[in-house]
Amino acid sequence: MRRLFRYALGAAPLALLIPFGATASQVSAGSPVTQSTSIVFDPGPKNRCFGVVEEFPDLPAGPQSTYYDASGCRAVDNELRADDSCFGRFPYTDSNNRKSCPAWDFVTVNWKSDQRTKYPGYDGQVSGSSGSPLKLGLENNAQQVGDCLLREVAFSYHYPSSSLRRPAPGQHYNFADGRLKVSYDAYAKQSGTFACGEKRAILTTDLIYTDGDRKNVISVVHFNPGKFMQPNADGVFWNNGCQNNTCRVTVQGQEIAAGTTSRVSVDFTALAEKYRAYLGGSAVPAESKVIAVQMVNSTTGADLRTEVSNASVTLEPPA
Repeated sequence: MRRLFRYALGAAPLALLIPFGATASQVSAGSPVTQSTSIVFDPGPKNRCFGVVEEFPDLPAGPQSTYYDASGCRAVDNELRADDSCFGRFPYTDSNNRKSCPAWDFVTVNWKSDQRTKYPGYDGQVSGSSGSPLKLGLENNAQQVGDCLLREVAFSYHYPSSSLRRPAPGQHYNFADGRLKVSYDAYAKQSGTFACGEKRAILTTDLIYTDGDRKNVISVVHFNPGKFMQPNADGVFWNNGCQNNTCRVTVQGQEIAAGTTSRVSVDFTALAEKYRAYLGGSAVPAESKVIAVQMVNSTTGADLRTEVSNASVTLEPPA
């Protein structure tokens, strides 16, 4: 099981191609984009081509989840998505007998598969028909679990050849190829009270990218009813001081009101420039490969529902 965020950020099972509306001559490996370029295979998402990645940093490993839906995968079939490594958990083979990973995933931390659709417990809900915009509901209900473990449920685009497009075979989009912008319709509402001292019930947009051999994580907070931390003068809630060759920073972003749906937009290039002192000193280095973009429902001892729809992950031409 690969670990995507918060913890180890390792390699293995968590993607790029010619973007929608662009030709091979318009987008070449390692050169800036010249037009707005989607770097995910399934913006929205619109297609039921998903699985679940379960992470157990503090709990004993449970059985591999069998929750997946491959009914919409044909819409995103592409030879650059071929990857045998996911076949054990996502048994999808396209019309050309190529095995491939999900186009997107639900990712959970500190929940087991037998706690899905239960209370307390978690769920990843998908509303809508494949081929039309889907609404993803993320239930993260830990208020009555009886401990104060961090628990997360996320919607995730990750890995070249799975979710993320490649500019050319064997290549990655670099964070330096354009201004990386993420936007989506976001909803969040907490139910009940907090059971732990850390009043955490937040929605964040997270970017994971590499900077040479280091991994960087930028988390942007949009919903924070418990005010679990107060940001410093820079707008930083927390950072890890770049320990263990990983730089992580959590910052204040565009806020949304409880119980309403709002359009959230994040310019990650601007944030990387602003918070370069927390990210190893480099703003947007040339070898900054995009690894994952995630919308994360994160709680300790709280019940939180979030919803995500109409997600866009694009590189915009440099200013």
